[in-house]
Amino acid sequence: MSGPKYNYLSEIEAGVIWRDELQAHVVAEFERLYQGLTGPRSNRWLFAKTPPTQQGIYIYGSVGRGKTHLMDLFYDSLPDQVGKQRQHYHEFMLWLHEQLRSQTDTKDPLKQICKKLAKDVQVLCLDEFLVNDIANAMLLAVMLEAFSQYGIALVTTSNVKPDNLYKGGLQRAKFLPAIEWIKQNMKVMHLDGSHDYRQQDSELADQQHENWYYPINESSLFHINDCFKLLTKADNQSTADWQINDRSLSVVKYSPKTLWCQFDALCKQARNAADYIEIAKKIDTLIISDIPQMSADNDNEARRFITLIDVMYENDVKIIAQAACHYKIIYHGTKMAFEFERSSSRLAELLLQ
Repeated sequence: MSGPKYNYLSEIEAGVIWRDELQAHVVAEFERLYQGLTGPRSNRWLFAKTPPTQQGIYIYGSVGRGKTHLMDLFYDSLPDQVGKQRQHYHEFMLWLHEQLRSQTDTKDPLKQICKKLAKDVQVLCLDEFLVNDIANAMLLAVMLEAFSQYGIALVTTSNVKPDNLYKGGLQRAKFLPAIEWIKQNMKVMHLDGSHDYRQQDSELADQQHENWYYPINESSLFHINDCFKLLTKADNQSTADWQINDRSLSVVKYSPKTLWCQFDALCKQARNAADYIEIAKKIDTLIISDIPQMSADNDNEARRFITLIDVMYENDVKIIAQAACHYKIIYHGTKMAFEFERSSSRLAELLLQ
């Protein structure tokens, strides 16, 4: 036997996770989509001029409720012959912008990109779906409609419900059709509750600041320097700047697979997800020093920090940090308090690796 429901129940039986009714409802929807993609009728799309689109799934809810785990469980259940693709939202948008740059003389480039994608992809899984700028909002508004036209089912995880996507954003009215598309073409599921599976062990909860040293003083600097020495041992070390996407990145120290940078170099300068993805490809551990407590006065830096943590989490890069205060209160503003709740939960994992 196989399929997301079978694998979910197997994990419960093995003691990997325990049964959660809200998760079970989400798994039931994944099983429905799985059967639609792999059952006897699903083969008909191979012969159809316009392949039918299975209803996708949009999961949103609090941090640490297992959204990504359930999506991964579904994705891993799908056989190889089912066209499937899994990416972090940031990586997918980076790919989309790259495709657009190569389609300068093409009519309806987004539709052409989607048509090409549909040749290999029947279901697209995007983790951490969060629309936060006008350019991506406009692209997605067109791209989602093309998914229906070319038979691509979309599965996403998010921390916000569809109605709150790009809330307060510039020219948001132009994005509203995309929200309606999500509500009409995806099963919207709220996976919420007070339990955070990333912080289920009380002993671990007490140790979650193990690699987060504060405040910023000689003692905390000694600790992260000691961590660098333990990780790098006798490896070659350098202080030379890196070149990331044709721009210089100031480095405190670097040794193969371990990078140490100051917060300002990573988040105060004009950096984006593409830069962080490029960094993550090169390292196993990122050491960040001099992280200030952030507030509404430096929301730009805060936004970049959130993106940085998201990308490092997606690429399983360990974090060691020196900061002004505990990571749970590193952001003191209100605009991005919700996003920082997610980052705090993700840091709890990255700091314990």
